[in-house]
Amino acid sequence: MRNKRLLEFLTRKIAVLVTLLVTFSMLFHANLVMAHATLVKSDPPRRASLSSPPKQVQLWFNEKIEGAYASVAVIDSKKRSITENNPEVVLDDPKSVILHIPQIEPGQYTVQYRVMSVDGHVIESSYDFSVKNKM
Repeated sequence: MRNKRLLEFLTRKIAVLVTLLVTFSMLFHANLVMAHATLVKSDPPRRASLSSPPKQVQLWFNEKIEGAYASVAVIDSKKRSITENNPEVVLDDPKSVILHIPQIEPGQYTVQYRVMSVDGHVIESSYDFSVKNKM
């Protein structure tokens, strides 16, 4: 009888321990899955209406990105890319890239970007800005 109670007690304790271990490992795994680069700032900003055209597009992310895999394009209202050059990683800020762009006309533009965070996740999105006509 005493051995049976001891066995039940140990079985419950082991079950609780296993449950806690599984729960903590799932919480830890969820944090790892959610940790990937996100855009935190851009210049020109999202939905900006500029009075003069920008000379470059700069994107800042919340964590380091793999610069060799970064892709940034500026698309005009006719869905044509206005540049063929690649973005450059900012040397003193591995969370940022710059794309130099040529002189652009007034109109609506879309910035499309695709970057890989150092943990291997690929982030892809876009946003718009416009350049107003000078009066």
